[in-house]
Amino acid sequence: MGDRPGLAQALKPANNFLAATTLAATSAGTFITVLVLWDLLGHLPLPLGVAGHEGSTVLVGLNGLRLLRESAWRRPDGGRPRTL
Repeated sequence: MGDRPGLAQALKPANNFLAATTLAATSAGTFITVLVLWDLLGHLPLPLGVAGHEGSTVLVGLNGLRLLRESAWRRPDGGRPRTL
């Protein structure tokens, strides 16, 4: 990438999105894993299990909504994104 200085700048938003998505997926997966282990090794109250499941679903949905923002698709040169 040394011969293409604009490439690293163009990939920065994609890298930021990938890092945020990975963090959200890891945290949701860890939370669900804890709930499953709690259920298998002890007694997990049903409302807490449902709240945990629905909470992780909302987290995934909110993460997907980030892609609908126009700023998520802004080009590095400040131009507007291309539309289909």
